[in-house]
Amino acid sequence: MSRTDRSVWLQELTWQDVESYLESEDDPTAIVPIGSTEQHGPHLPLGVDSYQALGVAEGIAEGAGALTTPPLWFGDAGHHMAFPGTISLSPRTVISMLEDVYESLLFHGFENILTVNGHRLANLPAIDIASKTVRKDYPDAILASFDLVRANVRIHRELREGGDEDGMHGGEFETSFMLHRHGELVKEEEFTPMVHTGDWTRFSSNDYVSMDDAVPTASSRHDWGEDALGHHGDPTKASKEKGERLYEAFVENGVEFIEDVRARREAERTEGDVEQGLTY
Repeated sequence: MSRTDRSVWLQELTWQDVESYLESEDDPTAIVPIGSTEQHGPHLPLGVDSYQALGVAEGIAEGAGALTTPPLWFGDAGHHMAFPGTISLSPRTVISMLEDVYESLLFHGFENILTVNGHRLANLPAIDIASKTVRKDYPDAILASFDLVRANVRIHRELREGGDEDGMHGGEFETSFMLHRHGELVKEEEFTPMVHTGDWTRFSSNDYVSMDDAVPTASSRHDWGEDALGHHGDPTKASKEKGERLYEAFVENGVEFIEDVRARREAERTEGDVEQGLTY
């Protein structure tokens, strides 16, 4: 079974397929896509974050010769519970779910795990805690979070047409991604700008790709206001072309990171053999 004739999705493989992958790879790598089921305004479906995670995970897995788990469609979304259809897991539940997934993968021999977080920023605390907890029993494992904001700041800055404080929930970026990958689910007739008008402290900002002073606060609640439609930003600035560029940049960065991980592991193996007087 070569990298070109198999699916990258675990749920589409047999256990023998996975065993073959683990035995044939020097650095077997698993990708875990996690998103959320939550409102994204009147123009986007509730599965936006999960669609982003599974699309990017698949692209990275194909480009890097990795395997990806089925997507986790639920996350920490308590700050969206004012809108029907949102399903939120407690942070403890998200942590426990990820710990079990990570431990299962590591038990079978995966050495690197990249969690693709489509629920931008919000799932990061749970991912971080779960990763650190699991590494206590698997100290040689590399676990990393690939957040669609944190890992892709440059492309957001390059493509942004809206204002710095417009926000990134259902705005030009997520709408662009969905136009590119799932245009049939986008209601363009419902595009309405919802521009952020400020906050109660200068340390709180919706400009997630700036390097300005910031004091993060817990996101278990959100004051949406009476006229809120559920999104922050301007979907009228979205385009299919912008979504394609976002997707391609996300995948390229993810593949590059996995290649860097493999290069580091190879260097460590080489150094170890040299110390023992071995050569290739």
